[in-house]
Amino acid sequence: MSDHTERFNAARADKERSLADLRRMEVDTNAGRLIPAAEVEEAIATAFARIAQKLHGMPDDLERRGLLTPEQAEQAERIIHDTMDGIADQLEQLGPEKR
Repeated sequence: MSDHTERFNAARADKERSLADLRRMEVDTNAGRLIPAAEVEEAIATAFARIAQKLHGMPDDLERRGLLTPEQAEQAERIIHDTMDGIADQLEQLGPEKR
């Protein structure tokens, strides 16, 4: 077999594998076994925002209940803010490469 024929056959085999993979992904998506990345990212962002909102409100709530002094509540707010920033940075790095 010539080099040209071998390359052609290899390219055809690559194309067939790619098409089979694509068909499998379509079936898995339609069956609910795969979720589009954009949907996952949106769900994570929504969950993170809700968690952040609850955490940011905790120091004030604890202060109102008399469990923290105003100074302790302020310190807790800073710690929560810094921690949430760190988590947000880590989540951002899990996303697709920036183009």
